[in-house]
Amino acid sequence: MTKEVLYETLKETFREILDKYGIGDKTARVGEERRRDGELPVTPGAEVKLIAEYEGATGECSTSFPEQFDGPLSEVSGFDIANDPQKRSVFIAVLNAVMNRWELSDDCVSCTESDRERCGESIAARYKRNNGRIKLLLAGYQPYILKALAADFPLRVLDLDPEHIGKTYGNITVENGAEAFSDAAWWADAILCTGSALANGTIVDYMNMPKDVAYYGTTIAGCARFLELRRQCPYARN
Repeated sequence: MTKEVLYETLKETFREILDKYGIGDKTARVGEERRRDGELPVTPGAEVKLIAEYEGATGECSTSFPEQFDGPLSEVSGFDIANDPQKRSVFIAVLNAVMNRWELSDDCVSCTESDRERCGESIAARYKRNNGRIKLLLAGYQPYILKALAADFPLRVLDLDPEHIGKTYGNITVENGAEAFSDAAWWADAILCTGSALANGTIVDYMNMPKDVAYYGTTIAGCARFLELRRQCPYARN
């Protein structure tokens, strides 16, 4: 699947939902998640979480291309999400909120801080139970998942954020995802990929791999349901 086909499929599905429930004129609001001190993230280019709100339901998108939005769902359905990463990020957050509201997707809201370590341990336990000691690629730096997987599996880790590339955990160094993807993906027996790959456009690289690929995080909650992509997000909520 190409990136263009993927994003057009998302738009077509979103329009079908709007038509089915007659909600094109309803409003959604999107903004950045605030830090615990109430301030917005300030590191330029860092990945942030967009939060969409629609009729009391929430949808999320982790992205390096945030943008605020307040308007009708019909406007979102017309966004050029194949070529504009900011509009794409808003679209994904709103899609997740709408699918959450109409119970078309499960587990659209991130787990709590207290559940994150348990999340990593649960994911590692599933791989160990179902696959044995396989070689794993973690695409997207997530410290709790990295810690849990590194304890039991040969592991490589990729990321696109310069702040994460080069970080070390034991004998594992976070590699540049743009440079090491092909080598790492073919080395691995299975891949656990961040759902934010949907926002940055790299997800098709993983979807097209003839490997066991699963996705973690809430960014991909809605998309995973109708594209039948496997998620590993044991403590996400609605």
